[in-house]
Amino acid sequence: MPSLVSPRRRVGIGTWLRLCAVAAACQVGHHAQGQYTRTDHFDGSVATLKRCVLPSDAREHHALIVSLRALRDPSLKPFFESLTRSSNWSSRVDGILGLAELSESRDIDPNLVQRLTSAEDRSTAVRNAVGFRLLTPATIRQLLKMPDWPSLDRVVLNAELNRLGEKVDETDLRAAAADQSEEIAALACALLIAHGDEDVWNAFEARLARRPPEVRNLVLQEMAKAVLLYDIVGAVDPMLRLIEDESITTATRMMAIGSALALKGPSGQEAWKRLVQKERSQTALVRAGLQLMSQTTPIEPGLGSAIRNGEPLVEAIADAIEANASGDPEALAGALIVVIDRANRQSAEWAVQRAKALPTAQGGRVWRHLLERFLTVPDNTLALGAVVLDAARRLAIADPAAIETLISAAKDEPQVQEILVLALCDAATPEAARIARALRGSFTRRGDSLAILAVARGQPSLDPDTLRELGIIGAGGGDLDPTLLVQAAWLFARHSGRADQALSQINPQ
Repeated sequence: MPSLVSPRRRVGIGTWLRLCAVAAACQVGHHAQGQYTRTDHFDGSVATLKRCVLPSDAREHHALIVSLRALRDPSLKPFFESLTRSSNWSSRVDGILGLAELSESRDIDPNLVQRLTSAEDRSTAVRNAVGFRLLTPATIRQLLKMPDWPSLDRVVLNAELNRLGEKVDETDLRAAAADQSEEIAALACALLIAHGDEDVWNAFEARLARRPPEVRNLVLQEMAKAVLLYDIVGAVDPMLRLIEDESITTATRMMAIGSALALKGPSGQEAWKRLVQKERSQTALVRAGLQLMSQTTPIEPGLGSAIRNGEPLVEAIADAIEANASGDPEALAGALIVVIDRANRQSAEWAVQRAKALPTAQGGRVWRHLLERFLTVPDNTLALGAVVLDAARRLAIADPAAIETLISAAKDEPQVQEILVLALCDAATPEAARIARALRGSFTRRGDSLAILAVARGQPSLDPDTLRELGIIGAGGGDLDPTLLVQAAWLFARHSGRADQALSQINPQ
């Protein structure tokens, strides 16, 4: 089944270091210009950079180029321009996206999209641009004038127009409402009902009712994700009516209610209350509670009591729901910390996410607590994973001094130290660079390499000794994952004042 919210092509990265390096879209400081040393390792760094363009697996190309995109470095613009002329489809798409991320308007160039020879490549570029929020209304309308877009792409582009508060093309959507794909028709009809077309929606309801239960559930799950992603507020109540059918599973109901809670609080909260009255399993109560705990829209006081069952985790989540409803950021931060202390990975992830919307001081308090807990509990209590990496990255921006303290506390845990230093890399700030510089020499070889990378990302210029060490790393001497290695190689070329020379040698054919 086609996904309404995901690009057609997915490219995995592999290791946690690689994932963390390419996931962060962190700002790099001003153009760095510095002197390069007599032994500069320039050729080795260029050889590292050539891995981005030499014939190889497209997955490797993508991972390395995305890592360079993550630097948000304007001096890489000529490189991304050259990628748009590459013989490799993935590189061409990455070039278009890289240029968009560096543009003032953060908008892809529709002319570059049109130059892609394959319809599938054009679809991949556009769907990724939607996912990365790299489209303005004017560009979307220009893209929609191009012929031969698949029905899914036309619907997704209209959905992005809706998210941006623009008028959709109802002619396009009515044609898509009759598409053989249930998911495409569902998104088109959701957009149309949001714009007042009840007849099309009623026809869709009748069509869906004739489908087997498993199909109805899959379609509604896709719809719930798309309604949230594209802010289709007008489709919330019609969608909630559909999930009242007895054939709809609890998992599907929860997805729809989660979208409703975020987009239309009162409707979502009424549906939520009906759900928890009926579903009393521990799994259902935890999941429903986390949904309400994580909301940033106003919550009706007293709803926490609807899930209480005496079990410590559920009680902690109920308390966090009430703290969320109170509007008191200090109370909510404290309640989220208690949820984290229940040592349930899923609840910790939701707590970290909710803390994102708190003021900096309160959010930092939550992230620091999670990391401190990770340093003191057995490994199998809160496994190394995205939640720890996410908290460290956010804390490095909100309170870099706290990362410095945690690094010192983790002196017997080199892998934990590496995570924390990697967070300083992603922060890419002068303060993060200062901390990394001060702590260099106390890590593993990889940890010290990460510290030098953090210095290079957060400072506009480097002293000769640090530049020499960065060159050694960029040439392959730092025990770094390839996606971090390519960042070091580029930063060495740029800090050496030889960015143009490096670019002239790595332009793809």
